[in-house]
Amino acid sequence: MGEEEAATIDSQFYVFAKLFDHKRSGDTITLYRSDYWMRQAGVLDDRRLTMTDTGIVFNKYSKTEINFEEWLQFLADLCERKGLKEEKIQDFLKNCGLPGQMPVATPHYRDYFLTYKPKDKLAY
Repeated sequence: MGEEEAATIDSQFYVFAKLFDHKRSGDTITLYRSDYWMRQAGVLDDRRLTMTDTGIVFNKYSKTEINFEEWLQFLADLCERKGLKEEKIQDFLKNCGLPGQMPVATPHYRDYFLTYKPKDKLAY
């Protein structure tokens, strides 16, 4: 068996930009697809980082889809705003697998209280 190529942030961007619609070019990504990617990577956990946080930063671009360079700036702004380490977040995003390889569940409001962890005990 041959060795698999290591995932890169731009290759992951391309496959998640095409999420649920293989006719898309993969050059731009929507907020929904970006959030799905972050949720699959375990970055978007509705505690330290929420969909509201990503929406506020994404809204700065005033468009529904952004390209890779804009998305990298979006990620940098998001990490700065929430006090996250950008390199560590990029590693999570690189190593989360292809879309659909890991189950992605959107937690419900009540689930938050069943699995509560204080913010200082979170992994990143």
